[in-house]
Amino acid sequence: MSMETTPGIREDLLRRFIESGERERLQEVLRSKLQASGWQDRIKDKCQKFVHENSNDLDKITVDDMAEEVTPFARSSVPEDIKAEIMEDIRAYIFRTLPEADV
Repeated sequence: MSMETTPGIREDLLRRFIESGERERLQEVLRSKLQASGWQDRIKDKCQKFVHENSNDLDKITVDDMAEEVTPFARSSVPEDIKAEIMEDIRAYIFRTLPEADV
């Protein structure tokens, strides 16, 4: 597979991933697993802590400020087993979807 075809293949895979409903299905699986693991509660607690720590400047805090503060924590605190499972599901989809000649 040449480097020239890689962007086209990626775009086609992404289009199929979305159109097939697989992206939506995996997003729902991810949401469910994160909720079951307590991850959502930890993120909510982190957001509440941020608001509490900045309570004197509430009128100056934006959603972007909170996202900037919480996003690194949120990403790093996703349980490794959940990351691995979702990545494996994505890999399996790619291998099912790619034409044999492109693998």
